[in-house]
Amino acid sequence: MRKHAPHPVSPSLARREREKEETRSLILGTARALFTREGYQNTTMRAIADHIGYTATAIYHYFTDKESLVMELCRCDFGEMAHALTSIGRLGDPIERIRQMGRAYVRFAVQHPEQFRFMFLVERPMPQAKDVHIDPNEDGYQFLLGAVKEAMALARFRPELRDPDIIAQSLWGLVHGIAALHVTKPDAGLTLRDALETTDVASEALFLGLLRAR
Repeated sequence: MRKHAPHPVSPSLARREREKEETRSLILGTARALFTREGYQNTTMRAIADHIGYTATAIYHYFTDKESLVMELCRCDFGEMAHALTSIGRLGDPIERIRQMGRAYVRFAVQHPEQFRFMFLVERPMPQAKDVHIDPNEDGYQFLLGAVKEAMALARFRPELRDPDIIAQSLWGLVHGIAALHVTKPDAGLTLRDALETTDVASEALFLGLLRAR
C-alpha cells in the first residue's frame, strides 16, 4: 500500500507560525525583565502588554494568566540551565565531572544574568517539578547527585560523609553563592575577580575538606 506524501506547509502558514513563536518569545522576554526589575507582584499582564505595544487581550491568547506565564518562564529558564550543566557530558572521573559542572553553573549565571535573577532572586510562585517538565536526562541536580554517588561508591569522599544530598547541596551552595555575587555585584567599590577562577579556588578548598586523603 502506497503511503501518501505529507502535504507541504504553505509559506503563509509557516510565516504565521514563525510570527506567533516570535511574539511568544517577546512576551516571555518582556515578562522576565519586568518581573526582575519591578517584582512579580508589581507586574501585571497589562504592563507586559504595554511594553510590547499589545493589548492585554492579545497576551491572553498566548497565556491564560500571569501564573501560567511565569511557569512557562521557569520551564524555559530552568531547562536551559539544566542543559548547560549536563552538556559537559559524562566525564570518566566523577570528581572532575563535579568540578566542570560547577564551572558550567557559574558560566551560565554570568552569561545569562537576567535569567539567573529571575530563577533565583525574584520572589514569585515556585513551580513544582510537575510544572517545569525538565527532561530527566537534563535534570541538573540529579546529574550532580549521580556524580556524587558515583564518587562515594569509589570511596573518593571521607568515610564519615554518608549522605550524598548533603555533599551535593554543599557543592551547589558554593557555586550558587559565587554566581549570585557576580550577578548582583553588591558593592560598587569591589573589584570582583574572574568568576571561573574564583570557582576553581573555592571548589578546590571545599574538596580538600570533602575528599579522602590519599
